[in-house]
Amino acid sequence: MEKWHYWLVGACLAAASGAALADSLDAQRQRYQQIKQAWDNKQMAEVAELLPTLKDYPLYPYLEYRQLSEGLDQESGFTIQDFLKRNPSLPPARSLSARFVNELARREDWRGLLVFSPEAPQPVSARCNYYYARWMTGQQEEALRGAKAIWLRGSELPGSCDKLITVWQGAGEQTAIATLARIRLAFEAGNSSLVTALVGQLPADYQTIASGLLALQRDPATVEAFARDVGPTDFTRQIVVVAFTRLARQDAEQARQMIPTLARLQKMGDEDTQALKEAVVWRLMGADVTAEQARWRDNVVMTSGSTRLLERRIRMALGSHDRRGLNTWIARLPLEAKEKEEWQYWQADLLLEQGRKEEAQEILRRLMQARGFYPMVAAQRLGEPYPLRIDPAPAPDATLAQGAEIARVRELMYWGMDNLARQEWAGLVANRSNRQQQQLARYALEQSWWDLSVQATITGKLWNNLTERFPLAWQNLYQQYTRGKAIPESYAMAISRQESAWNPKARSPVGATGLMQIMPATAQHTVQKYGIAGYSNSSQLFNPPTNIEIGTQYLESVYQQFGQNRVFAAAAYNAGPGRVRTWQRNSGGQLDAVAWIESIPFSETRGYVKNVLAYDAYYRHFMDRHDALLSENEWQSRY
Repeated sequence: MEKWHYWLVGACLAAASGAALADSLDAQRQRYQQIKQAWDNKQMAEVAELLPTLKDYPLYPYLEYRQLSEGLDQESGFTIQDFLKRNPSLPPARSLSARFVNELARREDWRGLLVFSPEAPQPVSARCNYYYARWMTGQQEEALRGAKAIWLRGSELPGSCDKLITVWQGAGEQTAIATLARIRLAFEAGNSSLVTALVGQLPADYQTIASGLLALQRDPATVEAFARDVGPTDFTRQIVVVAFTRLARQDAEQARQMIPTLARLQKMGDEDTQALKEAVVWRLMGADVTAEQARWRDNVVMTSGSTRLLERRIRMALGSHDRRGLNTWIARLPLEAKEKEEWQYWQADLLLEQGRKEEAQEILRRLMQARGFYPMVAAQRLGEPYPLRIDPAPAPDATLAQGAEIARVRELMYWGMDNLARQEWAGLVANRSNRQQQQLARYALEQSWWDLSVQATITGKLWNNLTERFPLAWQNLYQQYTRGKAIPESYAMAISRQESAWNPKARSPVGATGLMQIMPATAQHTVQKYGIAGYSNSSQLFNPPTNIEIGTQYLESVYQQFGQNRVFAAAAYNAGPGRVRTWQRNSGGQLDAVAWIESIPFSETRGYVKNVLAYDAYYRHFMDRHDALLSENEWQSRY
């Protein structure tokens, strides 16, 4: 039976002899909306009538893509390749090639598949079909190599891989060693269902290790029994390290006591034994450790080659106001790590304490020539104004706005499809010269596409184009909703810039939504507590006025909880007020603001607070309020 697709193509071809309607953009938008509605309602006669009239409309390629996509089972490789050639930067088209590979596999057109895709596609489902096509056309050796590379992973495979894996297994390629290699990957990934399935595929003479692996999966405390029951091999040592790391998270002291036994039973070398010790050390970085545990921990850190572990120990010394320890641990950093801004600053701080003022000031002056949090802190420590560098972006070239990508971005923004517009924009910016990237950033700013302006500076690494990096987005709304509140307007904007990079349609994996990334439960609680009218469901959080009204009210409540201190409030906005109170108790009012920030144990929150404070300084600059990074009260307070 012929599908509507053929009838639609025929109608389109018949109409193509006439020129597309040379009418206004508004009229094209109306017909675009008509076509989408008709398509959704399966009124294909209306679609066939209107589609040829929109060939000059910027979003016509999206309609053409939908036509191809919905009739993929009737298309030829030539049609798909022609569309991809004409629309190489269209975001949804990026998956079309792989989808057509899968369609050719469904047709069992193996030679046609290899002609269409002479190289292996990236998506795993299409890659499986590609290598199966190699098998079916007599290229068994290449097919088996590809199958092994696909199979050897810690995650499950899609059903489209079943045929390929079956022939690979039938060729005797799934040896016990190969199965153990994949078990290790699944075990490291915490994929218990895959571990169980793979253990069931081990030969009968591997039952001791199979039983041990299943027990380990259920309870990492059985790691000692596993180490005793199975002979030491590279595989068993790797599994012991992974299981032991999980045990250390549950019971650090029990794990610590096991280390000598595990190392002996599995004949571990220094590297594996050190890995066991370091897994425990990470759990002993709090204040609730015994004196003996602390000595043991520090001995392990002394022999560690891990910069991350050393840096964690430095932050612990900062958090406990251990000046001697701070000096000891910074001295042990590799040279490259010592050059990081944070450790340059704290080396200068130690030199000042030792009376070596000139050396310290030389470090601070060199540091303040850079950009960001610590350079601003260095300037404040010296009592000097921070030399803010702002590179002007060149004016957009007259031809810049005439490209197909820009036209599509404009229309997608018009229709509120911000995230699709961002995909178009990202591809456009990535493929331009540095000067053109600056022009695009400025062009987006002039269009009030604030999130796209920011995105262009990130893609182009235009770190000194501060006007485009930190646009005064929705400033009238921030003025309106911070009026009568203690939070500064610039601070609320800095929080938003950090949270969403000004994308009003941003949504995190856990559900934080919109400009200020508000959780729906937080929004509901804030609305009820403060009597905010007009809010009924979380979809409204994509609306900038609603998001800013609720977000600034919640930020104000956090700001007031922490004595109108931006440092604490920013940390609480990111990590939650409860964690901040715990960190306050741990520091016990012994630290200055910079030490407290650097001692935050969560790297995300630590970076978040630094960014917000620096971004606030940038926004104050653009509002002609040229203050230091920290207020005098924040600078002088103890944390």
